Amino acid sequence: MPDIRSSKAFQALATQTEAELLTRGLDVVPVAVTNVLAHNVTVMAQRLGIQPRSALRYIEPSAVADQIADASALGTNGADTVHGVRPVRGDQRTAFMPRWVCSRPLMALAQVIKFASSNDDSRTVQHATDLVFEIGLAIGADSASDSAGLPVGLLDEAADLIEQVAGHVEADGWSVCPCGEDHGQGATDARVVDVMRGDAELFRKIRAKADTQD
Repeated sequence: MPDIRSSKAFQALATQTEAELLTRGLDVVPVAVTNVLAHNVTVMAQRLGIQPRSALRYIEPSAVADQIADASALGTNGADTVHGVRPVRGDQRTAFMPRWVCSRPLMALAQVIKFASSNDDSRTVQHATDLVFEIGLAIGADSASDSAGLPVGLLDEAADLIEQVAGHVEADGWSVCPCGEDHGQGATDARVVDVMRGDAELFRKIRAKADTQD
């Protein structure tokens, strides 16, 4: 549908849909919005027996935003494969921490990636990997400084991801090695839960420093 996607009417609907998603606290990559919107236009055109260009008038941006929000909501079947959906970072402040302390958040997120990848949650893997990359950029931003500035939103997202994975380990049987054979990984998994929650608390303490730095 290249002619429709490039039309002003379609692009206006995409912009309105992205704005609707922001009101729901979701920042979605434009290509994902475009793909879902194009799918809706195609379905509507086929249902009514009209041309896709004519079907545009029957598409409600709020309804498309609802579809994306529902599909990406935690607990929804298939939500663990939804990529390109991030919470909106409303807090633009930065929390500073000693550069050497940054190793702990990196280790915690590596643990998240390890568990999520072993249990087929590609969405969490991608999100945590993005956060690792952001932390790396913050560490390398000013090598002459003894501290690194991390976005408060990054710390919020990291703490939430760690808590989510800890919950999966505790309640859903996630394991660092879900091979089906018992070789002592259960004891390791049980100890990891407390460590993860301690890491999430560290992220929140670092985040709290932003309140005292204003």
